[in-house]
Amino acid sequence: MATLKDAPRRRKRQETRARLLEAATSVLARSGFERATLDEIVREAGFSKGAFYFHFESKDDLFWAMLEERISRQQEAFRRAVDYSKSMDENVRTILSAVFGLLGEDPLWGPLLMEFHAYAARNEKVRRRLGTVYEGWRQLTVDILSASLKAGRIRRDADLDLMATVLIATVEGSIIQSHLTPEAVRLEEMVEPLTRTLTEWLTGETGP
Repeated sequence: MATLKDAPRRRKRQETRARLLEAATSVLARSGFERATLDEIVREAGFSKGAFYFHFESKDDLFWAMLEERISRQQEAFRRAVDYSKSMDENVRTILSAVFGLLGEDPLWGPLLMEFHAYAARNEKVRRRLGTVYEGWRQLTVDILSASLKAGRIRRDADLDLMATVLIATVEGSIIQSHLTPEAVRLEEMVEPLTRTLTEWLTGETGP
């Protein structure tokens, strides 16, 4: 049974794990997954390898923790932004603003996202596991779209699986392009045109 004495110890473990993840984010964004070393990560975090292995089994384990944490944040932003009592354009605008807003808090997400996909392309086991992560992401999106369909917010002939795939691709593709060509793709300027385009497609209605 947990006691009050356990709380500071638990908090310290959480802080150590968070610092290791933060250090790994910087190292992986700078060096890439295959060139990044545990020595470099623990040195940047200010810990020993013992501290690393207390929290993670391997560099791969750390990789998944980083990815799943960020996907989880995107999903939570998506989930919180949806309000079925509002119009589709209001929901789309709120979702895009919320998800793109995460980039302000985590500017390294763009290069990390590219690194995750590049690593998966070179490793079949990683590709399968990443596919499972995206299946969960798509299913969440399909569930939200299904509720929107029942609420009469999207077109009756909607292909929900296709829509979910396109919505995720739109968000992640915009994030990647904003990293590659920041002078041409500014996420804050993408919200309104994407809102109009996606709303017309989702509802089947054209704007005024």
